[in-house]
Amino acid sequence: MRLFSFQFNSNHDEPSNRLNHSLESEDSTLSSSGSTTIINACRCCGALVKIPECVMKYKCSICKSTIVLVHKPQEPCSSSITYELINNEIKNCENNARTRIDKMSIHSVYKPLEELIVSTFGAFGVLNNSFIDLKKSGSLKSIDLKAVKDTYDRIISLPTRRPYLNLLFAVNDLLRRPSHSISSPDDLRWLFILFELPTLPECIYHKRRVSAENLKKLDTPEIKSVSYEIFKRVVGYLANSDSKCLEQIIKAFYSLSIDKFSYKVQLLNLYITFHLTKLINNKLNDSPKKSLDNSGGPTFQDHANTSNLGPKITSPILNSTEPTSQSNSGSYFPLQISFQTWKERTHTRYTSSYEQNPTDFKLRVSHYGPEWHIKSAAILLSALYMANKGRLPYYSFYNSLTDFIHLKQDFEIWQNGIKKNESYLSSSITDSMTLGHFSGISQFTFCHYPFLLTLGSKISILEHEARRSMERKAEEAFITALDRREALDVNLKLQVRRDYIATDTLRCIKMYSEKDLKKALKIEFIGEPGIDGGGLKKEWFSLLTKELFNEENGMFIYDKESHFCWFSPNSTEPNNELYYITGVILGLAIYNSIILDLKFPPALYKKLVGKKIRFEDYLELFPSTGRGLQKLLEYSGNVEDLELFYEASYKDLINGIVIEELIPDGSTIKVTNQNRKDYVEKWYSFFMNSSIESQFQSFHKGFHNVIGGNALSLFSAKEIEMIICGNDEPQIDTALFRSITKYSGWENEEYANNSEIVQWFWNWFNEISNSQQKKFLSFVTGSDRIPATGISTMSFKITRIKSYDSIKKLPIAHTCFNELCLYDYDNENEMVEKLTTSIYESEGFGLK
Repeated sequence: MRLFSFQFNSNHDEPSNRLNHSLESEDSTLSSSGSTTIINACRCCGALVKIPECVMKYKCSICKSTIVLVHKPQEPCSSSITYELINNEIKNCENNARTRIDKMSIHSVYKPLEELIVSTFGAFGVLNNSFIDLKKSGSLKSIDLKAVKDTYDRIISLPTRRPYLNLLFAVNDLLRRPSHSISSPDDLRWLFILFELPTLPECIYHKRRVSAENLKKLDTPEIKSVSYEIFKRVVGYLANSDSKCLEQIIKAFYSLSIDKFSYKVQLLNLYITFHLTKLINNKLNDSPKKSLDNSGGPTFQDHANTSNLGPKITSPILNSTEPTSQSNSGSYFPLQISFQTWKERTHTRYTSSYEQNPTDFKLRVSHYGPEWHIKSAAILLSALYMANKGRLPYYSFYNSLTDFIHLKQDFEIWQNGIKKNESYLSSSITDSMTLGHFSGISQFTFCHYPFLLTLGSKISILEHEARRSMERKAEEAFITALDRREALDVNLKLQVRRDYIATDTLRCIKMYSEKDLKKALKIEFIGEPGIDGGGLKKEWFSLLTKELFNEENGMFIYDKESHFCWFSPNSTEPNNELYYITGVILGLAIYNSIILDLKFPPALYKKLVGKKIRFEDYLELFPSTGRGLQKLLEYSGNVEDLELFYEASYKDLINGIVIEELIPDGSTIKVTNQNRKDYVEKWYSFFMNSSIESQFQSFHKGFHNVIGGNALSLFSAKEIEMIICGNDEPQIDTALFRSITKYSGWENEEYANNSEIVQWFWNWFNEISNSQQKKFLSFVTGSDRIPATGISTMSFKITRIKSYDSIKKLPIAHTCFNELCLYDYDNENEMVEKLTTSIYESEGFGLK
């Protein structure tokens, strides 16, 4: 965290005049003599500054903003801006021009309008008191956003750009030197009004997209440069608000329509993309002299010469609210990275380490950590994330450029930081996002705002932590073996029988300590040949999960309507050991990148990340009973007549129907109109929490004994479900699947693609149903689901095997390597017949 001090001359009677001499560099660290100094965080950029205690305001040397510290009591402002005020002034200007005998220039016509705009938009009290919708409550929610938009559009529609340019100049001066301190949510209204300025996205798109028709005349370097200055300060002031203001900001975001909400998410992500692109461009050019200016933003000359701002963009985006596919998180971000473009443009200026392969370049924390623009946008995006409440899918917040940062370093710095603040680890991911903002965590890392990281980036971090843990355990085992002169075993080796796979697995895991669970997993099926290169491991996971989740075992109950399974309320001590094993299996699956076919509801993954279970989760798991409870809450008659008591019943495989009291003496307490809401809460909490407490705790312990590292806290509940269960896409894109396929047994890939056997295969795969595609995936990979990050990240290989006799054998699958081996069949029908037989009849090392 940067720390700056300021010098003030003589007395402090007129601090506002002398604050112009505030420090502009990091080298000077003077303090006023005889005056107590305090540490203050700049309300715009968040930088820590050291100032005399008695000053009323100061100028920050980082963002160049003058920050007011003392809130002067002011009379309530009676003036305000409305659409009618601006529109009437425009009409007056135009009517006056018509009545004039002498011909007026277009600029002279609207001179009174410009004066009105400067006097109103440039005054804090007036602007903050404007566009209020009296029908709405709340300081920020009461802003009439439609009136704001209509006003801006009306000004833009004029035949001259000067009124709008004067508006920008006025609000930019106000943002640089606000006459009022921001001390309450009521002081934020003007920032939300400015956040609606239509040229904010244009200043970070530059000339790389076709502007809307009404904005084309505003496509000038001057307007873009001032718009950027406004943009960065609006984001900065909002992001660096105190916790009380932030709560109101979240509520205001929540009240937005889905379209406006989505627009804000995309706009802030675009802002982050802009700065990351600028950093990557500068670092690849390796030109320290051409780095960002002290404010970290583009200059007027940059806007005039857009070649300084990154690669040319030809496809306009920001109007779309949905990505082209779930795995393509980058589809939200118009400012794409093009290493080829950079290389062509700056070839002679690459450093030797990047000249051969510039895509190896990764932004380090030292590159983006000091960037207050990125941190401010990330904080404000966290407010949007907390206000989202499931309205936008989780991947809407991804920023694809995080794939170009040094993830390992970012994770290590973040992890070292949270070790100093243990409260972070015990808080939920959502609640802890802004912890660094309020608790003084100095170093910005993307791991502190994990919603920005793509799923692929998070998986890379998880694999890094797993690999590091495995290496550490192997090293410890090696040292222990040397010390004790024992045989070295660096693997978690499980020897199991197929017919007793659950009991054998339990026996083997009991032999190991908890720390051994993080060793590399190796599976051996007793009495069978084969070395585990990955295929045996996949098969073990598949067989074991089928056994553990078999409904006849009584560990889990299944709902016929939702097709989800849940912990059985009736648990025994032996079963708790199996719940522990089930948790271990899920953890091992993540550590070993194995996809499991599980039927858990989203509520299970919410419990794993510590999120509170709500009635909606119960309704999703048990829809029939949930609808009945909803009808009870809506019942218009006398609930007592229904003869309901504080009891819950469920079916047990051993004891039949079991009835339990929801509260002490619940069997004697009737449900009434007054307590029915409490009854419903007790009911769903019983099935989702209290009745399965011991079962879930055993499961949770097993899971976290394997994968209880900090990397897991970066994932949302939905993302954990994705990495465990994979991506259950309704239909596999054959063209995309074919594009990632490698071939062996032919002279080259072109020969392979033109061969009959390959063409027959792809014709067959394109025509089969989704269920048949899943069967094929299970045959080749050991799972019927594709990876969470999409099929484009999956490996698949087709190998040609020559047949030396007239008998054509069945195709072979190597699940260790996702490889399909095909013989040179005589015709397409023969290949389809042999392949279908292999897919539907094979398991283990032989045919069933």
